[in-house]
Amino acid sequence: MRKNVARLAAVALMMVAMAMPEVLNAQSNIMYGSSRNPLMNTANPAFFPSRSRVYLSLPGANLDFSSPLAYSSIFQVDTAAQKTYINANSLLDTLANGEKIRFGTNVNAVGLGLNFGKFFLTLSAQAKVDLGFGLPQGLVTFLNEGNYGHTGDDVIELLDGNLICARAYGEGALGVGIRLMDDHLTIGARVKMLVGYLDLSNAGSSLTLTTAPDYSTMTADLNLDMNYAGAVNLIRDTVSGKTNFEIGSYFPKNYGLNFDLGAHYENDLFEVSASIIDLGPGIHWTENIKKVVSARENNSFTFSGMDVSNLMHGGTLDSTYSQMLIDSLSSLAEYKVVDGGADYWTSIPTKVNVGGMFHLTPGVSTGLLFHGEFERGLVKVGDVFKTQNVGFYSRTSLLARVNIHDWVEVVASASVLSSNGSWSWVNPGVGLTLTPFRTLQIYTFLDYISNLYLVDAKHLNISVGLNLFLGSSSER
Repeated sequence: MRKNVARLAAVALMMVAMAMPEVLNAQSNIMYGSSRNPLMNTANPAFFPSRSRVYLSLPGANLDFSSPLAYSSIFQVDTAAQKTYINANSLLDTLANGEKIRFGTNVNAVGLGLNFGKFFLTLSAQAKVDLGFGLPQGLVTFLNEGNYGHTGDDVIELLDGNLICARAYGEGALGVGIRLMDDHLTIGARVKMLVGYLDLSNAGSSLTLTTAPDYSTMTADLNLDMNYAGAVNLIRDTVSGKTNFEIGSYFPKNYGLNFDLGAHYENDLFEVSASIIDLGPGIHWTENIKKVVSARENNSFTFSGMDVSNLMHGGTLDSTYSQMLIDSLSSLAEYKVVDGGADYWTSIPTKVNVGGMFHLTPGVSTGLLFHGEFERGLVKVGDVFKTQNVGFYSRTSLLARVNIHDWVEVVASASVLSSNGSWSWVNPGVGLTLTPFRTLQIYTFLDYISNLYLVDAKHLNISVGLNLFLGSSSER
């Protein structure tokens, strides 16, 4: 019976390969804690560097990666035998919290800030891609333990319904802020216009395995059900079995709307701040709405143990017999692209930021920053609201900031990360901002560095870019 495990796993892994991610837009707490970089305004619309009258944000990028898995949690090296093994027990323990591999990138195309004294205005345009891979704990359990003890109604769920989420969209934003209480208090707000280019989300795909009470047969059932919408149309050729991609429009009509709110209070001794980012309905998907579903209505396959006498002849694999089994299993993954029906909405995760800093000297500050991300997963199809993939992620950082004269800022942090009940305790970060001649600014941030050995890193956030300042003014 266990001879079929590898074949069945191949079908499951085909589904995993189709899984593109869970939405992520996590920011760097180091950037939030900066006092010189104008892009800190993207995390709190009440932030604005008073050292310049005008700033122009040149193209820059932010990459954020988070995963419950690292090389050492999957592989175990036997130096004596010079072999590497998969540590199934460690892998299962790691997957127990249902976390996902999450990746996000923001490309800051352009940004503009205008300081009018008591009032300031910001404009920005960004491109964002959010991905997240669901990790199939049931499949790993089955590969490790087999199906022994799971018969009759005890169905093994190899893949669940939370594998797939991918999104690509553009964002144009207009922000305003005003200074009150002798410039000690600043409040700000921003409205965001969203344009959706791609949405791929799981509507209920699953792969289960049922074993007969006498272990005589196993039945694999695959339900493939994914939502798709975007600027690129999916066309499935039923004759060749190929899926073609056809670009419909470079300016899709998948529009959305979100809002940001923020406040910041500062005096000579301390500063406190708070913001809510991406509050609103999200993106309304109306173009090329499709469903990727199983090609057959009865998409199941029942098979018994393999007859080894037919499979092997004189120590040689009978490719004809083995190919029959592979073809039968692979046919489960056959899919078709059909009309997706009604238009729908998807939400962008809402972020909450809270920070406090003490000014030890005019150029040295230290404090605590909290970033929380609510993965609402709110979806509206027609008049029906659904909630999927709800989760909460947080990043809490102890931070120190040093400003050297008017042109160097160094920020260092140590962060604790939490994801659905799983904690990562040691994640340092460092940021450097250089502003020579008070005009051109160069910045680099490395945050949430869980391990200097990159293959063992579970978290990493990188930001790089340039800003241009015009009409510099004195520091507050």
